[in-house]
Amino acid sequence: MKAFVRNSLEFAIGVAIVSLVFFLALSMRSVNASASPTSNVVANVAVGNVIYLSISPNAIYIGSFTPPFSTDTNTQVTDNDVGGNLAANILVEGTDWVNASTSNTFGVSNTVWSASPQSSYTGTPLTSSFVVTNIVVPQPTLNSPTTTNNIYFGVNIPGGLVAGNYLETVSFENENTTTTPTTYNSSSTANSVVLKINIQSVCYISLSPSTISFGSLVAATQHATNVLVTDYDPNGNAAATVSVYGGNWIGPTSFGVSNTTWSAGSLGSFGGTALTSTPTSTGITIPAPTTSQETTSNSIYFGVNVPGGTPNGIYTQNIIIENSC
Repeated sequence: MKAFVRNSLEFAIGVAIVSLVFFLALSMRSVNASASPTSNVVANVAVGNVIYLSISPNAIYIGSFTPPFSTDTNTQVTDNDVGGNLAANILVEGTDWVNASTSNTFGVSNTVWSASPQSSYTGTPLTSSFVVTNIVVPQPTLNSPTTTNNIYFGVNIPGGLVAGNYLETVSFENENTTTTPTTYNSSSTANSVVLKINIQSVCYISLSPSTISFGSLVAATQHATNVLVTDYDPNGNAAATVSVYGGNWIGPTSFGVSNTTWSAGSLGSFGGTALTSTPTSTGITIPAPTTSQETTSNSIYFGVNVPGGTPNGIYTQNIIIENSC
């Protein structure tokens, strides 16, 4: 009986040992099957120098004006470098101002630029080829991938400029600020701004002389209607019609406004049209000034009839001339 027990125990132990060895063998096979070697892949990229250029805004309406007029140099345009990696110097060029409806123009140099806003018309005249402004857009960085700088524009509107809408295109380039500058083209098409102004119709008046004399007359005499007053329109842009009116003659006594006459041409005697106290169109016109002839003019002539019985003394009359367009 003891032998049986011993043999049975030995057998049990033997089985356990065999089972354990078998389990370990299986475990070792599993570990060997999952193991694999590792390797590295080295990536590289060459980062080149680049300057990006984006202008904002791309269209600016400066305003509506009557000539002659100069705007302050404070119309702002922003030059943006979004994602480049070089500092850039701003270059600008422009076109003549053009009225698309009438084909009238005025010069590119009537626009000026400045690195800072100005409260008057002052700065460097724009040209039709690129010039360096020395306004620098700072170098973008990983922490500040977008950098900007501003440039400001003003415009001088010449006298005699025909009314209408005028456009000018200002183009930009950004150039490397290194010792050997290299211009890098923008990946954006937004590299220009269109400036727009509206010119209104206007006429002006300037009289020469501003005082006239009929000399010394006695009662019941007349002065021929040939005393000249020249009516000028300096720097307007529209044809003007001339109206005239006045007041009574005032002195030691008074006599009526209609004792003065006017005429579009010089007369050798007292004649023409009697002056009234309400505006009267003379039919005299002042041609429209132009940019090549900024002042135009026409003439009007006056005469006087001194009524009989007019007391001795100095008499004056106020004559009003108006230009309308």
